[in-house]
Amino acid sequence: MTSVSIIVCTYNRIQWLTKCLRSIESQTPRPDEIIVVDGPSTDGTRDMLELLATKGELKLIRQETLGGISSARNLGLAEATSDVVCFIDDDAVAQPGWLQSIIDEYDDDMVGGVGGPVFDMNGNLSMGKNAVAPDGRWFDESREECLDGLYPVMVGCNMSFRRQILIDAGGFDPYFKFHQDETDACLKVVRSGYTIAYSDTAAVRHEWCEGSYRKDRVRWYLKLRYLWGRNNSYLVRKHFSEEMRFKHYVNCRMSNFINKRVAPKGILEKEETEGKLPIYIVVVGTMFEAVGLLKGWKDGASRKHL
Repeated sequence: MTSVSIIVCTYNRIQWLTKCLRSIESQTPRPDEIIVVDGPSTDGTRDMLELLATKGELKLIRQETLGGISSARNLGLAEATSDVVCFIDDDAVAQPGWLQSIIDEYDDDMVGGVGGPVFDMNGNLSMGKNAVAPDGRWFDESREECLDGLYPVMVGCNMSFRRQILIDAGGFDPYFKFHQDETDACLKVVRSGYTIAYSDTAAVRHEWCEGSYRKDRVRWYLKLRYLWGRNNSYLVRKHFSEEMRFKHYVNCRMSNFINKRVAPKGILEKEETEGKLPIYIVVVGTMFEAVGLLKGWKDGASRKHL
């Protein structure tokens, strides 16, 4: 029988975390252990988790300072004792049959990770079966995008791994404080010789909730654009530098930028309409992304295949 540890990383989302934990507890079979990494909440989350830990309902890891999602996941991974570790976000709700569907896929010894679809809270499919290209772009089969020849990946709010395989692969890279963290982990598992499986019935519903770090919307937007550029180029150089030289990579990014964001509607009009940000902020955001791209490519030079 495959044993399972479920790891949830949280920070100041007590209402959503409560829903998440209830959905985990209602799974059949029940997980062998639930691990919550809290870092460090001030909205009552810590008190609630300490009470649950006292009752033996979960294992609480107290994170003193925020260090990014990868660091938090590594803390949970280090404490896990089961064959398989599942990761679900604190603002996600596991659907009935989620855990059993994941366990079933691990009957194949060559499966190193299992993921499933992500729906929004209204039941609309947000992300299906995904794969990543050597230029870092994700493709989604549910959007009729071809995955042939690409590398399978899982969405971070709904992913699982064989614990020892993930540990042997180096766990999560702390460089990824946000964005492409799960991609890197999946690529390391695949490069270790294992496959990533996908189960249609291993579903979660996910709400992209605002955290306290997103209250300053302009600051968060600029940081996000920078991290998009930095983390993506770091990932590409770390895993695909032999296939994707810098000049080729930049050309791919520029082409994708024009085709997906400028050509259909116009990035300035699109961002101003959807995000309601001033045009000059959007332009500055583009510059931030370009700076991040250069930074990530430089940092990725010493991290190839690690």
